[in-house]
Amino acid sequence: MADVMIVLPVIERELRAASRHPLTYNLRVLGGVALALVLGMSWLQDIGGPGEGGRLFGNFHRTLFFSIWILVPLLTADCISRERREGTLPLLFLTPLSARDIVYAKGFAHGLRSFTLWLAVLPLFTICFLSGGVGWPDVIISALINLSSICLALGAGLLASGRMRVWTRALAAASCLALVFLLGFLSLLPFAVLMFTTQGPLPPISELAQSSEYGLILAINFPVAWQHWATTKSGPAPMLWGYASLAVLSILTLFVAIRFSAWQVTQTWQEKPLSNRALWLRETLFRPVLFQKQLHAWLRWELRHNPIGWLERRSWNGRLVVWAWFAVVICVYSSMFSNLALYQRGFHMLQCLLATLLAGSIAVSSASSFRRERETGVLELLLVAPLREWQIIAARVRGLWGQFIPSVILLFAVWLYGATFLSTDNEVPSVVVYAMTFATVPVVGLYFSLAKPNFIAALVWTVLVQIVFPAAVLLIERLDYPGLSTLGEMATQALVQVAVAAFLGWRLWLLLKRREFVTTS
Repeated sequence: MADVMIVLPVIERELRAASRHPLTYNLRVLGGVALALVLGMSWLQDIGGPGEGGRLFGNFHRTLFFSIWILVPLLTADCISRERREGTLPLLFLTPLSARDIVYAKGFAHGLRSFTLWLAVLPLFTICFLSGGVGWPDVIISALINLSSICLALGAGLLASGRMRVWTRALAAASCLALVFLLGFLSLLPFAVLMFTTQGPLPPISELAQSSEYGLILAINFPVAWQHWATTKSGPAPMLWGYASLAVLSILTLFVAIRFSAWQVTQTWQEKPLSNRALWLRETLFRPVLFQKQLHAWLRWELRHNPIGWLERRSWNGRLVVWAWFAVVICVYSSMFSNLALYQRGFHMLQCLLATLLAGSIAVSSASSFRRERETGVLELLLVAPLREWQIIAARVRGLWGQFIPSVILLFAVWLYGATFLSTDNEVPSVVVYAMTFATVPVVGLYFSLAKPNFIAALVWTVLVQIVFPAAVLLIERLDYPGLSTLGEMATQALVQVAVAAFLGWRLWLLLKRREFVTTS
């Protein structure tokens, strides 16, 4: 009881801070807008009439499922690392609080914040019930899946935040851990369901491993699975027990993650100099060895011609972005050309997936571009330097393009070359659309990096405005004009992206001109 009374003020502090944060309200609005868009697209496809509530419920569930796995780790990733950066973590240890109490308080506050995303979209789910076709097993299974997802995603964010100090590394670690937890969840879900629904011994692991998409079907398309068992078993109760067992396992995983994160905080809350081993690893792995003269000459040239872009290239981790994506694209294409028969049917899908991930990486870099300058005060120094506002914008956009231009050139070159013998469709429109996306996303991301107070909000708005919104406009146009040519579709999406980028670029110039950007995160 005494421990609870000690940790309650920290929980109250976190809840008060979250209640004053605009992202708390924007998150609920974002969840409602996302489901409203899904509802609109479903109505355009004649889904949502009488008896169609089941299909609409499935679309809502899938949207909420992926939103949880994307947003919750990112929202939680900086909860402890921010205290470490701001120097308030040692102050918390001056109180009777232990590391476990701090992590419990952080986890409770951010867990409640995550559940608000779930609760905010519940009113839209009533449309599914009014349309009909939704049974009580659908509601229970969806609730169990989303509960498991929130617990695992929250655990991934707490583990990353308890270890990292730099917010970019915390976000990257939280994303990687969330992906690992998601894959583990999808792998264990078939075993948990079959444990209660299969009479006799379980199928061998090899059979389930061959069906890699089985767990994903049970997670996002569960009505198909439970209706099958409902006709062959005594109702859907055995399948509900499978989902419930995995939900209990997810809660236990969150508890273990909190305890391990508390142990990490205990070990790393004091600022210590790097050990000799860490210094040796940094010197061995990240110090340039080959082509040192060429690298120094290139950096000097970059400093003379684009000093703002040079700020992104002067460190090894900034240059790593350039060549990491280049290495990823080379590895994928090496695998593709070594087995052409395997990739021939999925060439277009593979190219679109690579291009989408690359566009997302550009959005991440641009949305976080001015964050460090705002926090350190470098942006104010740039504005009093003999540089005009449009020169700062142009230099930063050129710097962002330069980070990804090797990967983009390789992607488009292989796309156009491989289309001559690996695809029967015309790939030129897709290349042009993605090229326009790569060209305009940096401008939109730079605007939101100044207009929004934090990185998550800037990234979400960048993706919505420059990637999701043009795709939605194109979908509506296809439904209104079924006979529209490919050239017309390409021109529509390109015009929307260029118009949005031009308008937000002008707004970005006004923000810098009037000094109206947010100075603190």
